[in-house]
Amino acid sequence: MNKTNYYFDVVVVGGGVAGTAAAITAARKGLRTVLVDSAQSVGGLATNGYVTGIAGVVEGLCKEWLKRLEAEGDAIDRPHLPTIDPDKGKLMLERMLVETGCRILYGVTAIKAIVEEGVIKGVVCHGKAGEFTIWAKIVIDGTGDGDVAAYAGAPYEVGSPHFAGLNMSTTLAFRMANVDLMKYGQANQDWREKNAGATSFGLLAELEAEAVKNGDLPFVIFPTALIYQIPNTEATDADITVMTAHSFYTRNLDPEDLTRQIIEQHNQILLLEKFFQKYVPGFERARLTGIANMHGIRDSRRILGEYILKDTDVASGTKFADGIARFPEFFDTHHPTSPRIGFMRHIHVPAPLEGAVCREAQCSDDMHIFGRPAGLEARVDPRNHCEIPYRTLVPLNVDNLLVVGRCISSEFNAQAAVRIIAPSMSTGQAAGTAAAICLEKGITPREVDGKLVRQKMIADGVPLDQELTGHWAKVKAFEGDFVVLAGDFIGIKQADGKIVTAM
Repeated sequence: MNKTNYYFDVVVVGGGVAGTAAAITAARKGLRTVLVDSAQSVGGLATNGYVTGIAGVVEGLCKEWLKRLEAEGDAIDRPHLPTIDPDKGKLMLERMLVETGCRILYGVTAIKAIVEEGVIKGVVCHGKAGEFTIWAKIVIDGTGDGDVAAYAGAPYEVGSPHFAGLNMSTTLAFRMANVDLMKYGQANQDWREKNAGATSFGLLAELEAEAVKNGDLPFVIFPTALIYQIPNTEATDADITVMTAHSFYTRNLDPEDLTRQIIEQHNQILLLEKFFQKYVPGFERARLTGIANMHGIRDSRRILGEYILKDTDVASGTKFADGIARFPEFFDTHHPTSPRIGFMRHIHVPAPLEGAVCREAQCSDDMHIFGRPAGLEARVDPRNHCEIPYRTLVPLNVDNLLVVGRCISSEFNAQAAVRIIAPSMSTGQAAGTAAAICLEKGITPREVDGKLVRQKMIADGVPLDQELTGHWAKVKAFEGDFVVLAGDFIGIKQADGKIVTAM
């Protein structure tokens, strides 16, 4: 006989790093918790999507996860962007879930929310045995796309207002073996020394242009690539993950367009394997060994909440009394339309913005193909950081729902502050903490004081009340004048003339 009903305190829909962090936290606090995911493993883009560089401030559950992986040789702890073995990463997260007693249901997709008077009573799911309902007191949406929130009637936005509603470009990562990273690193260093002060992206961009000229690539696929070494492999014969296959003009809630993107990127990966082997030093023996089974979507729905994190909050490094996560990176807005530009590291503001790095607008016409926004260019000061407030996790119109990860309440460019891995895990940890407060006090997430969530997280070892340390403290100590570098990055020109590429 099929089971058609489950009953829990908390249901978390979506097993990416944010949803997994929420489920672990809720279960550790004694709540009967279930995590459902359509895949057969957890970790989302960090594991199934091969986004193996862990960006952002590593603290709280994110730090615990990495430390446990490092102890088993499955993470490389670096001051900035530690890296993981994606398969060991997903298994470690699963172990952490199982240790708490959290129930896991794989191969399950949420298809509807049962809502009565603004309260989700149950989430209707579909699995191998057909439809069933999970009844829960608190629902946490970790789907990335805000599916459950949308089903429940929470309002949302999609895409950029300056790009006719288009989403950011998407990426499908892949894995290669037999790469000599020492040789590749030396070639990059030689290029930088030879081209000091250059405005192009670097060696790979130059080599791609050469391959196009020679007829070995039909077009420049992307101006740069993120390449991360897999732990437990030798630098001279490494396994790596690569992020460079890209699609533009994306509509990330359209199944036909998503399919177009994936097929397009599959074809690019085959071209890139041959390109790397022929043109890139250190890749002569490289071979393709895997393609991520999760597509690298950066944005779709942004659920409107009690507070919308603004682009200007990120640029100016705004702090909040209910700040539950920290974002010290640049605007990581992948350009919706231009493979030449690749990124948008700035926003436009009508007047100088305190805390941001501003200058007169100098962006090119293809930076803003639908028309240039008025005002000054504003970039993140690499010596500052913004916080993400608890209120961005609390959707409008639905009373027992929290959202985590990339779909929380934010503007288009500010979404870069919420979608990367470390802050996503922090939003998940905050949601699990808030769920426990709700059930203890008999209140809704909207009635929870975000300052209390912050205090609880600090008590649980997340140092939100302390200055950033390590890499971020060193960046903060840099002195000099700001300069805009290739890819719209901000560098700091020191008194000795050296440019420190901080962000």
